[in-house]
Amino acid sequence: MTVDAGHCGPRSLYLHIPFCTQRCAYCDFAISLKGDGLQERYVQALMDELKLLRGGRAMVLDTVYLGGGTPNLLRPQLLEQLLAFVFSEFSLAATPEVTIEVNPDGITRDLVARWLVLGFNRVSLGVQSLDDASLRWLGRTHSASSAVEAIRNCRRAGLADLSCDLIYAVPGQDRTSFESSLRRLLQFHPEHVSCYELTVERNTPLHREIARHRREAPSVEAYLRERRLAVELLAQEGLVQYEVSNYARTGFQSQHNLTYWRGQPYLAAGAGAHGFLAADEGWRLGIDGRGAGLRYWHFRDAATYIRNVDSGGRGIRAYEWLDESQVELERLACGLRLSDGVGLRSERQLARARELELLGLLEVDGTTVRATTGGVDILDRLTLELSVA
Repeated sequence: MTVDAGHCGPRSLYLHIPFCTQRCAYCDFAISLKGDGLQERYVQALMDELKLLRGGRAMVLDTVYLGGGTPNLLRPQLLEQLLAFVFSEFSLAATPEVTIEVNPDGITRDLVARWLVLGFNRVSLGVQSLDDASLRWLGRTHSASSAVEAIRNCRRAGLADLSCDLIYAVPGQDRTSFESSLRRLLQFHPEHVSCYELTVERNTPLHREIARHRREAPSVEAYLRERRLAVELLAQEGLVQYEVSNYARTGFQSQHNLTYWRGQPYLAAGAGAHGFLAADEGWRLGIDGRGAGLRYWHFRDAATYIRNVDSGGRGIRAYEWLDESQVELERLACGLRLSDGVGLRSERQLARARELELLGLLEVDGTTVRATTGGVDILDRLTLELSVA
């Protein structure tokens, strides 16, 4: 199975803005704590890379996503310069989704209003919790009250598409902490909510603390209890689970993230960013070869990324051609996370899916399969069962 490039190439663009004031305990993202001295050079490097990725060919974008890091730490004039460049280099669809990912610190009404004027129409706000004890445990720099004020300022500025992130299964907290945070958040009627379990990534401060028995590890019991609680409470408020960790009101699903989950190609630029291209698009990276898809990733360090682009490169650290079985495995893994499910492509897969349906792990509808509540708990295993069938 090869990736369908269509006629216009990728229709989604991810830009990584790595600047942060500090690294949160659980964070494994590519960040830079020396942002002020690098910001101007970094934005120039991003623009230079984008020119090479576009390759002088017309492209239409459905979605643009600035993630991080903390994109709102980018100086306003540089943010304006970057977005104006994207809009000049690429054509936008009639109703594009243009997202900026931000932390609650310093989010004023005037700042959000400026983002709307620049062309952003969606804000993804890293609330993480509305419980101060949980925020301190996670190493966040903001408080519950500053997160609430950020939400209010988004609304005061006229933002109509607000997404809020929450983290659950935080150890050592009262059993009601996550529920209280979620209920309080829902009072502000966000259009989209992402609920992520706390994961312990290697090479993070949290991983080191747990390994030294200085912190408690997240429990499976809390993960299962709080995830199912989120499904129930969010559904009551009209936010339907459309992906394992994501809930939205009708018409407010993240179109950018759906690109990932549907296995569609997308461009990515910036330190630590990962992109995925169709089989015939190695030319965007100056790469010869052929496969069913092309995965590439950038240098994680912002200064190293800048130096590489300044010397004529694209900031890309490495790449790999994926064969058909690898693309199929990723398609199944991502598709099973979606409430719409994923289509199967062989009778052997369907036969195995029907066996898993009898176990209560899948629902089979024609050639489409969806994970049940119990199936969601073991998605990796379901993916493997279907991929080897």
